[in-house]
Amino acid sequence: MPTDLAKIVTTTDRYNFHAHTQFCDGRDSMESIASASREAGLIHLGFTPHSPVPIASPCNMDKERVEEFYEECDRLRGLHSPEMNIYTSMEIDWLGPDWGPHIDYFQNQPLDYRIGSVHFVPNQDGVLLDCDGRFERFSGYLKDGYKGDLRYVVEKYFEQVLMMLERGGFDILGHFDKIAGNASQAEPEIEHQGWYESLVDDVVSHAMTAGVVVEINTKAYADRDRFYPAVKWWDKLRNAGLPLAVDSDAHVAAKAVAGREDAFSLLRSVE
Repeated sequence: MPTDLAKIVTTTDRYNFHAHTQFCDGRDSMESIASASREAGLIHLGFTPHSPVPIASPCNMDKERVEEFYEECDRLRGLHSPEMNIYTSMEIDWLGPDWGPHIDYFQNQPLDYRIGSVHFVPNQDGVLLDCDGRFERFSGYLKDGYKGDLRYVVEKYFEQVLMMLERGGFDILGHFDKIAGNASQAEPEIEHQGWYESLVDDVVSHAMTAGVVVEINTKAYADRDRFYPAVKWWDKLRNAGLPLAVDSDAHVAAKAVAGREDAFSLLRSVE
């Protein structure tokens, strides 16, 4: 039976559908994340390793480990049931029309749900560069990989998000404005530009058509005092009637639910 994510995220706060562990770039085991989540009172927990990709990436799960990941999900599901439900998922990278949540490989995986996210943005020569992570790396890519054209990077990032939404095949739209984390360090006023807001409006419109749950990602709140998407866009999402999933994107057990209560408090304050 398909997981009714929209029902869960609109009826309880005791969930987290985005967590990374030893199977990708997480630094703690699935068991430690599960134990920390249960201790925090969660009753729904989804594990979402960065999906296999056909390019070199130290952050993504190897195809050879997928079955091992499924086996560990099954073991933890038995260990924590019925107090906490464990879900098997992936955060699937969109690399273009030939690689994303919509392709047969991911559609044929026994997943309870799928997160679709963009981390890689092609440069002017079509070379995929990972625009997530440290600003120092992004700054180097911007200068040498994207010819210093920040607006190109941002517009191309959102173009990837829109194409992913059009192709479909996933249930949760992951951190849809994540590019702003690095782009705003290169140009602090970028999110206040009219053209940037138009890109956000396009995502909201496409998300409505796709019928997905939109994630509010809390990973950067403690260190950078920001969510993805930015708080300034939450009214657009709510006015569009989109279900919102507040996820920690945890990479360590100590941050299994980090930032989530702050996000829920903000959401309730603008109801």
